[in-house]
Amino acid sequence: MFLFICLFLAFVATACTAGRACKPFPPSMLEFSAQFEQPKPPLVNPEFKTNFIQHKWNENVSHITAGFIYNSPSQGLVRVDHAYEGGLASSSFNYSNVTDAGLVDNTVTTFLGSSEKTEVWRGYVNSNFPLFLESILVESGAIFTGLAKRDLVTEWTASWSIMYQGVIPVTVYVNGCNNVVGYDYFTPSERTRVVTEFFSTTAGAVRI
Repeated sequence: MFLFICLFLAFVATACTAGRACKPFPPSMLEFSAQFEQPKPPLVNPEFKTNFIQHKWNENVSHITAGFIYNSPSQGLVRVDHAYEGGLASSSFNYSNVTDAGLVDNTVTTFLGSSEKTEVWRGYVNSNFPLFLESILVESGAIFTGLAKRDLVTEWTASWSIMYQGVIPVTVYVNGCNNVVGYDYFTPSERTRVVTEFFSTTAGAVRI
């Protein structure tokens, strides 16, 4: 785990500046500009792979994980390969199989440092990793909540607030290339907060 974190931090500096430049946001999106107009939510690039780091916390847990996310609406899948304290995991979320309560079919393969073999678990979960459809902001009636800076990308991002599944307040961050570069949310019933930051994101078809 220590080696993974060292490698992760070593690559952040270059990853944050990688990729082509995106178009700047217009003055009409500056909150206190005389030219401000409420923008319409954009379509986002739905197929992508990205590096990420996520921190989830509440009164009972503080959990930090980092790794790679593969987002593919065409396959109905999100795959997350990540490392956390004491273990490695690959988690597949099948959004083609969701319960009426919004629980997602999840298969997790884990390898713990104290074990000599992998373990596989399957069940239905409240996913920390949503499937980003091209029209997720449009269909959710997203509200523009201002331009924002994220820690792991150099450019400004547009923040959009939605009610995910109609019950979870989520803020989605989108850059000038219409790439999702992170999201934050909280669940009032569990008093849980989750912050997820993307970097070195590549848009385009992915195979899961």
